[in-house]
Amino acid sequence: MPFPSLTPACPEPALPWTGRNPVSPGWFEMRSARVPRDARPVYDEDMDCVIGYHRRFAAVAATYDLIGGVVTLDACTDDEGSTRAPLLVAGALWQPRAHGVTRLGSEGEGLAAPAGTLAWLRGRFIALARQPLHFSPTALADMCEPEQFVPLHILRLAIRCGAPPAADTARFIAQITRRGIPTALELKLRPRDHTVLCLRTWPVAV
Repeated sequence: MPFPSLTPACPEPALPWTGRNPVSPGWFEMRSARVPRDARPVYDEDMDCVIGYHRRFAAVAATYDLIGGVVTLDACTDDEGSTRAPLLVAGALWQPRAHGVTRLGSEGEGLAAPAGTLAWLRGRFIALARQPLHFSPTALADMCEPEQFVPLHILRLAIRCGAPPAADTARFIAQITRRGIPTALELKLRPRDHTVLCLRTWPVAV
């Protein structure tokens, strides 16, 4: 029996994510307005994602989650020099303050923080994924294209940090980076079942 054509009374289906990333999620970053501008991203090489931010100033080291919430505050000695790497890296193969190149080809420095800090950051990152996202057929097809793909945690951040939806279809615009290039992200969401109807990205002028 043929399927009926989609009409306004028959909304687009909500399809699950395939789980196959066409490019590395580690290429992407979205910095919440609550994160200090001088905080360094924390890239978790085991999870292949930026999972938070770390900032040292005077005698205080602060670690933030992706939303900008403070995860830990620790006393420290601010002995970091001007040659510090722009990216802090955590993972099984990285030691605190060790310098090297990540598998993404970025210069990194091992995260020097108490052992529990990484566990807290990972926990906050996982908590961000508790709200499921679904996709329309068009959006799912775009997510499978390397040039259009945006990691799920970035989409959730754009929704979380945007204005609350006030209609059946909500539109969100966010500033992200893709391999360090400033990029605009636009997505349209059906809030009642958290279905992404459309997503677009394009480079923007610095």
